[in-house]
Amino acid sequence: MDEVIKREEWNSYVKEFNQRNGSRATRVEVLSAELGDQEEEELLPLLGISLEEKGKDAPSIEISLGGETAKEERQLTHMINRVRNIMRKIGVDLREEALLIEDEEGTKTILHFETLPELEPA
Repeated sequence: MDEVIKREEWNSYVKEFNQRNGSRATRVEVLSAELGDQEEEELLPLLGISLEEKGKDAPSIEISLGGETAKEERQLTHMINRVRNIMRKIGVDLREEALLIEDEEGTKTILHFETLPELEPA
């Protein structure tokens, strides 16, 4: 099930999204007519997303991924400026499977949630 998040609900949705999905493993994919499809990272934990509603590039969303401290080497911050749409995809377990963020030029950033492989017992 896909659900478009109404513009007036973005601020509260972002806060609730972070509470529900913090530390989940992710994959970020960018779909752009200009640059083609690109995968930016895989399996970094979600630190959170933030919404900026002021400024020349507003509304903008920042996705922060990686370790919780600066000592952890794998970190990524991805910015989406002039956001036009936010859509979430809900899985059969009623958890978010993905978050699609589209900017005014039509570039789509998809934050996928990944399932980590099960470890075999030693």
